[in-house]
Amino acid sequence: MKRILIIRDKTLSFTGGIKKHCDELKELMECYKDIEILPIEDLPCKYVKLIRKFRYNSNSLRQYIINSKCDIVHVHGFMSLGVIQAINTAYNLNKEIIYSPHFHPFQYLQNPIYGKLFFYSFIKPILYKVKTIVTINKEDTLFFKKYHHNVINIPHWNTHVENNVPSTNSKLPNSLLFVGRNDSNKGLEHLYQLPSQYKVHCVTKGPLLRDDFILHQNISDTELNKLYEQVSVVVIPSRYEAFSLVALEALSHHTPIVISDRVRIGDYLTGEKGYKIFKYHDYLSFNKSIEDILQQKDIDYKQLLSPFDVNKIKKIYYKLYTENNINSHEQ
Repeated sequence: MKRILIIRDKTLSFTGGIKKHCDELKELMECYKDIEILPIEDLPCKYVKLIRKFRYNSNSLRQYIINSKCDIVHVHGFMSLGVIQAINTAYNLNKEIIYSPHFHPFQYLQNPIYGKLFFYSFIKPILYKVKTIVTINKEDTLFFKKYHHNVINIPHWNTHVENNVPSTNSKLPNSLLFVGRNDSNKGLEHLYQLPSQYKVHCVTKGPLLRDDFILHQNISDTELNKLYEQVSVVVIPSRYEAFSLVALEALSHHTPIVISDRVRIGDYLTGEKGYKIFKYHDYLSFNKSIEDILQQKDIDYKQLLSPFDVNKIKKIYYKLYTENNINSHEQ
């Protein structure tokens, strides 16, 4: 029996893609009898205002790993003191370490210079302590291969794809759906440039800058799934997305997507239907992409979703967790 302890990065809101990914990873591996993903706990952290990072209590983190009796510590996160602490503590306790950075290129961070300094000063020097780095797109794979000998690219998946296939092909005409935070990183300004002919649904926090948009706040997963199924197209105009679970959820509901060229799920999409990629902040291209995709018929969603096949990805993670390699500091 291999026991895996997942430690995920702490953010101010502690919601979003990393949290959801870790929860679904635990669910993904529950079918195996010789692997146990331990209950995921969010350790108390102290926010260090000077550097705007969260820090664990070192003794509590160490005791947490010891008490878990885990074989593997799987650390998730990137620009974080907690990630550094988790890797160093697990290494000192002679645990096998897997690292999923959920990387964002420095130029897309709020402070690129600080991001570079943080990575090269604190994260890069400890990567030798990690057995395997798990990446989720072509960009982060190429980046981390420069600094580590064992990098595995595994895309995200949707555990509930089969349950999400809609029973009807009816869509609300000219209807768009945006799902994400109401901030500049998610590109809501693109939607404000659209003509009034579209019925725009936004699952976010208000307020919105257009009265004709329909705001959905604090909705259930059931309500969100219904929106995915009913709208004509889902738009993801983000400044950067290391993957985009929103895009995957949309495709799983047989709804086409329009994404910016910085949304990295695009690395896996093939064919000419079901998606359009526009240049970030090119509002004319964004509008044209929506117009074009609304004309598409007979989209092959099975082909689009094939890279994210849950059974294939499950086997990759199983192999990752069950391979017996000696930790680098034992060699």
